[in-house]
Parts: sequence; structure tokens; C-alpha cells
Amino acid sequence: MRIAFLIKRKNYYRVLGAVIEEALRREWRVECWHDHAHSRTNWKGHEFPDLEPAFRSGAPVFVPYQGTPELAERFEVEPPDAVISVDAPEPAVAPVTRAPWFWLQFAADLVLDPAAARGIGAATAVGLYSPWWARRLRNNVGEGTPLDAAARRKLATVGMPMLDLAPDIDPDEVRWIYGLPRQRPVVLYLPFPLLSTPPRPSLRGLLRRAPRLARVARGWLGPPWNDRRFVEALRGFCERNGAALVVKSRRKDPSPTYLRRAAAAHFLDEPYHPPVILELLRCAALCVHFYSTAVLEAVACGVPSLCLGPAPSDMGLDALNATLIHHGREGGIYNWSGAAHWRPVAEALDGLGRWGLADFPIELPARKSYVERFLGFDDAKSSARFLDLVAGRVRA
Repeated sequence: MRIAFLIKRKNYYRVLGAVIEEALRREWRVECWHDHAHSRTNWKGHEFPDLEPAFRSGAPVFVPYQGTPELAERFEVEPPDAVISVDAPEPAVAPVTRAPWFWLQFAADLVLDPAAARGIGAATAVGLYSPWWARRLRNNVGEGTPLDAAARRKLATVGMPMLDLAPDIDPDEVRWIYGLPRQRPVVLYLPFPLLSTPPRPSLRGLLRRAPRLARVARGWLGPPWNDRRFVEALRGFCERNGAALVVKSRRKDPSPTYLRRAAAAHFLDEPYHPPVILELLRCAALCVHFYSTAVLEAVACGVPSLCLGPAPSDMGLDALNATLIHHGREGGIYNWSGAAHWRPVAEALDGLGRWGLADFPIELPARKSYVERFLGFDDAKSSARFLDLVAGRVRA
């Protein structure tokens, strides 16, 4: 079987790497189509898809293309047996190719995608983590509508393929490779996205286009709390608990100097396969963040999550986003007793002075129920399940 994976940005390998690995293991012909029309200079220019990762099970064919017109032309002339993407099917490509299109969930993006209705209509099947996400996606497109009926036929729960890689990641080896403390617990901190989420979208766009202005403006357009004081409090929390503060940031949201100085180690986006976030979580005793969907990977890896919840407006969240996903209500992905802990960010400065690691436990029954609700499966076979879905629909 000839499978085409669409890679618009190189961080797509974080989501698709395990699926590609499984397809290679099955001895399918795997092609990774890299969109070289992607900008090298905008605020996501660092994600230009020029990465060709190594895989244990074989080597895919890497195919560059220049945007959707060329992709449409080539897929019309020589369609693959299936297309796999973490984006909704391309409206300029899907109608002109005979290839069935499979859409795979990428964190909360698929559920909240404004193109969700169109994407479901064009996709052959949509792979989701669990029925919980399917219900929210159907809520987005409108329950009881004709499209909702199509969604019921097309939505399939397969789990999170990226987590298939976790059992093979050796925490001791990761500590050795990255020079992390061998005998101390690790607190993994995912900083507030200072540049990605200023409260006003117009400012967000301006800062993305003007990185120098962004560096100057970071202090006064950042969160409404004092971020420097928060970092100092978090470092104090780590010191009192005998833990090392390890930061996983992103290139599009550079860490301020005071955060880099406070950290025992600092990481950016790469590697993507296996994902560095997964490697660091396998070493962590606690993951601290601000509404990061890495909470899902954390709990799956047996790591308690502490989400410090700002007001939705401070994160630039619209009503749908804040209602369906990014909130601190009990029973959501950020607030699950015994696994995912939520505290208002306003409590953090004082709280970090008295909290300890023991205040944020990971309990096996809670982890099990969390994974069942939000990730569907706990068997490291999500990639196989998704490719079984692909193979079944292609044959049909």
C-alpha cells in the first residue's frame, strides 16, 4: 500500500512519527510530502519542513512540493492509496484525487478547527483519541444535523499514536543523554506562551510579524501576573522539594533570560521523533503548565499535571475553546482528581511557597480512568489501530 503523509511543518512528525513507524513496519510504501511553500521567515519559519527523521523500521520517501496547486496536480495524475494528514482535507486537492483522505487528531486542534465541518465532509474517516473528543467535535459541527449523521459514520476512536513510543523511552538514558540530574526529581515546566497569546488578536498578529518589537513588548504584553516573580516562586518550590526545574519552551515563544537562568536545563522543540516532550515526561515527577494539552501525555506517562489556569481572556481563548476544552472545571482534561490538578493562577505565587510534590499525586485508578476517558486506550497500539482503519476503508 502506498501512503502519503502530508507534512506542512516539521513538528507534524511529533504526531505522525509513530504512525509512519508502524506503516514502515508493515512494509507499506511510505511517502512524506513536505510543503516547501511554507515560509522560512514568518513567526513559524523555524518549522519549515526540511527535516527528514530517521525511523527504526525503514526509510520513507521524502517528496517536496510547492503548495496546494502542485500537490493537487500530482495527486490527480498519480494518486496514492491513501492520504494521512493532521489538517482537514485540502479543499483544492481532495476533490481532484481518487485517494481517500484520513484526518488524524492533533491535540485539541481538530475539535476546535473552524474547518471541522468541511473536513468531516471531505474525509474518508477521522481518527480521534476517544469518544469524549468525538462528542465535542459533534457539538462543534452541530448535533442532529445532516453533517452530524456523516460524522457518526466517519469518526473512529483510535487513541493517541504518539504515546506508542513512550514504553521504549528509557528515563535513565534520557537523563544521561541530556545531562539531567540522575538522583533528583524533575519538575517539567511549560511556560506561559508570552508571544502566542497576548489578549488582543490584532496585537498577536503584529508581534508575530515583528519579532524585535515582540522582544521589547514581552514584559508589558505578557500575562497580568508578574512572570519573573512566578518563575522565582517556582524555582523556590523546586529547591524546597529537592527537584530540578527543567523547562520545555518553543521557538515561537522564546524564554526570557530570567527563566533560562532559573532552569537546570532548557529545551526547545526538537527532536520531534521521538518527541522531546515525551522524553522529558518520562523523567518527570510533575508537569506545570498553563492549559497545555501536554496534560494528556503527562498523565498517560504516569506524571501528575499541575495546570495553573488564567482567565480565558488572558489566554486569548474564544468562547467555544474555553467552554469545550480549556477550562478548570472538574472532570475536564485539566482537572481530574488524583491525576490532573488545577489551581487558579492567582493562587500560584503564594501556593508555590507552601505546596509540595506530595500535594499533586498520580494515583493509578485515577490515571486509568483519565486515560480511558480522554485517550481511549492504554496499550501502545494506537498507530496500528489507525492504520487498520485506513486499510479497512481503502479496501472497502
